[in-house]
Parts: sequence; structure tokens; C-alpha cells
Amino acid sequence: MTEEQIIFLILETIGCLLVILGYLIKYKRKIQLIAGVCKNDDQIKDKRGFASLVGGNVLLSGVIFCTGAIGIYFYPNFKNIIEPVLLLSLLATIILTYTKSKKYIKR
Repeated sequence: MTEEQIIFLILETIGCLLVILGYLIKYKRKIQLIAGVCKNDDQIKDKRGFASLVGGNVLLSGVIFCTGAIGIYFYPNFKNIIEPVLLLSLLATIILTYTKSKKYIKR
């Protein structure tokens, strides 16, 4: 296996797991899958909105990872561009989720 194929498999696996996790959180409202929520379940004001926000962003991250994996597989010459874009989009999604989720948590 080439390096690009290994990277493709790893990113595709992570992307598929994130898509499944995001689906379960957003559409099935399984907020117990979110780290730290089980301990602080009573601290969440709007569980439906919180699940929609976090699940949607996890789902988006999964789609971005799958798209990046496909891009690396078909265009291995652009791997040095695609990988930083994946990391920056993941960082942006994390920051967006953190800042927007504050309105759903009681203080």
C-alpha cells in the first residue's frame, strides 16, 4: 500500500465514524455521546438545540474528512495542501461549536 492509500483509509474511517456519531447526536438526540454531558446533564437548558448544534458540527466534520480523504486519494500531488485545510477546518468547527454551545449551558 502506498502512503496515500493509508492516509485515505485512516481519514475515511475517521470521517465515517464522525458522520455516524454526528447523525446519532443530531437526529437521534443521543446527547450522552457528547463528552462530559452525562455528568452535567442538568446544566443544559435546551437539549434539543444543543444536540442539533453539536451533532451538526460533528456531522460536518465527518463530511469534510471524507471529502479530504477522497481528494488525497484521487489527487495525491495536492496532499500537502489538503491536509492543512482539513486541520484548519476541524479547528474552526471546534471553535464554532465551543462558542455557540455556551448559550445552551446554564451558568
